[in-house]
Amino acid sequence: MKTFDALLSTSAGTTTVTAHFFGHTLVIGDASVDLSDIVVSVGGMEQPELFLNWLDPQGRQASLKPLGPDDIATVRQEAPTSLQPSLQKLWRERKHNRRQVSGWLAGLSGAALLAGGLFWWQGNHAIDALAGLIPLSTEKQLGELALAQVRAQGSLAGSGAAQQTVQEIGQRLTIGSRYQYRWFVKQDDSVNAFAMPGGIIVVHTGLLRQAGSPGELAGVLAHEVQHVEQRHSLRQMITSLGWGALVAVTIGDISAVAAMLAHQAGTMYFSRDMEEEADRLGVQALQRARIRPDGMLTFFQKLGEENKAQAPGWISSHPQTAARVQRVTALIDATPCPACLPLSSSHWQAMKAALPPAGKQ
Repeated sequence: MKTFDALLSTSAGTTTVTAHFFGHTLVIGDASVDLSDIVVSVGGMEQPELFLNWLDPQGRQASLKPLGPDDIATVRQEAPTSLQPSLQKLWRERKHNRRQVSGWLAGLSGAALLAGGLFWWQGNHAIDALAGLIPLSTEKQLGELALAQVRAQGSLAGSGAAQQTVQEIGQRLTIGSRYQYRWFVKQDDSVNAFAMPGGIIVVHTGLLRQAGSPGELAGVLAHEVQHVEQRHSLRQMITSLGWGALVAVTIGDISAVAAMLAHQAGTMYFSRDMEEEADRLGVQALQRARIRPDGMLTFFQKLGEENKAQAPGWISSHPQTAARVQRVTALIDATPCPACLPLSSSHWQAMKAALPPAGKQ
């Protein structure tokens, strides 16, 4: 049994630990994780980085990052057979990506200096400009990698009555988009939905239970679609990780960034400006689709009344629920839409009947 040192990241924070493999488990101090629950990701620019990712019993994200090259070597040597295929595949891909770095860095060095000046000059506008440098093809690849890790956590459905309902409504809101949207439902009791780069939307079953009508679900989806359309997740990624993240994504070395996005999915809080923009443009998207936008308003109101102590995950802590209700009300009043009608869904009743009871995931 050979141990390795690593940085353990959980909802409680980060700490340095000693870990080892034993049979079909990863042993971390007095705790253990079944290897079938672990998703491997790799990354790093100058130095290689390896991440072992999983969900704790409460469904919260956790990861283990070996501290140094010797610790990474130990993991690669000692990992049981079930982890070896993904370890070897991702490591080969990382080596291939790193061979592209030297050719890119010369061209990017001047851009890096320019980016530094832009950040010094006006941060928010610089972030928008840097996000614009990432092509849609790379954004889509980033989203696919993040989706693969979310999918590996289990309980993600790409078919069925619930998914069909989400897709049916979502497609009305995305006609003419540059993205090809994909819609998923995750069996999770939390009232939540989240968007990933490239047009991937995930809705929790807890939110579907809470939605009282197709119009309320449309309000949620309209908001999340705007996080994609305005590239908010990319902009937030650049804000969090800086220029290094942009270089990594630009040259294709994105597995570590994808792991970060997968860990943040569902818990990433956007800025107040981003949330307000998603609300405002979401109302406009509903009106373009000839859907009455008051579903967004009633959903906010319902959550504000039922969760006064603590708003659920989908309602960001940045703009308070009451303020969002006032703002959405003002938007609707200022832009009347006589042609907008209450939304109906052919799958709605089947979706409601098929949802698993709370606590039965």
